[in-house]
Amino acid sequence: MTRRTSELLTIVLFTLCCFVPVQAKTQSRQMHPDRAAEWPQALRMADFILSLQNAAGAIPDRPGATTVNEDSNMEYALIALGAAYAATKDSRYKDGLERGIRWLAEREEMTDPLWKGSWRYVYSATPPYAPIPTSPGAGITDVRGVDATSTLFVYLLYLDQKITGSHTLVRTYAANAQAALDFVIKHNLDKDGFSWSSWQQHASDGQWHLYAFKYSADQGDVYLGMQAGSLLYHSSEYQRVARFLKENTPLRFFSKTTGRYGLGLNQKGVLDPTPYVFAQGYLPWMWGNTLQNRQALAWLRSRVRSDGSPIEPDGKPAFSLSAAVLGMAAAALKQPEPLKSFQWLRAKPYDPASGGVHETADPKSGEYDNVAGFCAIGLLGFMPLN
Repeated sequence: MTRRTSELLTIVLFTLCCFVPVQAKTQSRQMHPDRAAEWPQALRMADFILSLQNAAGAIPDRPGATTVNEDSNMEYALIALGAAYAATKDSRYKDGLERGIRWLAEREEMTDPLWKGSWRYVYSATPPYAPIPTSPGAGITDVRGVDATSTLFVYLLYLDQKITGSHTLVRTYAANAQAALDFVIKHNLDKDGFSWSSWQQHASDGQWHLYAFKYSADQGDVYLGMQAGSLLYHSSEYQRVARFLKENTPLRFFSKTTGRYGLGLNQKGVLDPTPYVFAQGYLPWMWGNTLQNRQALAWLRSRVRSDGSPIEPDGKPAFSLSAAVLGMAAAALKQPEPLKSFQWLRAKPYDPASGGVHETADPKSGEYDNVAGFCAIGLLGFMPLN
């Protein structure tokens, strides 16, 4: 399962004196004195992610999967390892995060000038971890250059520096990080300042074409990477892009009529009003208490059954990811945690045997690394930036 599938079915080196890291304990416990003790399942979810990770650092998308980082799944899971380390100081989580960062850096295209700073859409889970051509639909043979994948890599470098106080990876991968953000600025950002999703290879001509859709949540991914890059590498350009996205995404991607974020903008700049549940919690998680984010959180809260399970659009089964982002938004806006939804998550989709989280309450649904990651983030109340 990928983030979009679940919603539609549903980076000059760093100078120490210029950056003061935020202590992890403060960052991870803004809502309660000890979220890890209150929700020990969050650490079991982080352990589940570690159980998937191999010695080289790759994290398959789920147990037994032959794929790694499809639709940035592994990167989201790595954020959860950072959150778990911030909450516990258990070196296993830090080591897992850093192994993952190194693995991602080795996959980054750094020689081909046209694609420098980008990744393929998905890789094999076994050495030599070759890219796996993947079709998202008819007439498309592969995907690469996803905006989220490039920018989240830079955010992971920031996260590692923030929670450990070490500048090693930030320095080691400075060129990779800058290339990643520069790729998105050059190849994905449109003239209006927002980011197109990715590039697709067409079967008809074998050429790569821009996938002309701007997902609302992707603007958040790009913001995280650009803001991280501006803090780590003191780039006014990255800061400019991050500021633009923070200020303007709520203006263009939020529907006043429905009181929530839409799916994204199409090629004509028209907002697709599809109720993209993930964005309602993910964007508030990074941008906090704004009018739009309060309304999006209110919309999420309005779609919860008495047992805490989320009500999905079109009668789909309740997704674990929806409960996770509800908790993320509530923490960011400093509102009460969605206790019933967290209890539902613990009682139904959470698998105490593996520490994983099923996609839905159906025990036959998959246990994915990104789902476990977001659920751990939500339960721990972890915030992404200063």
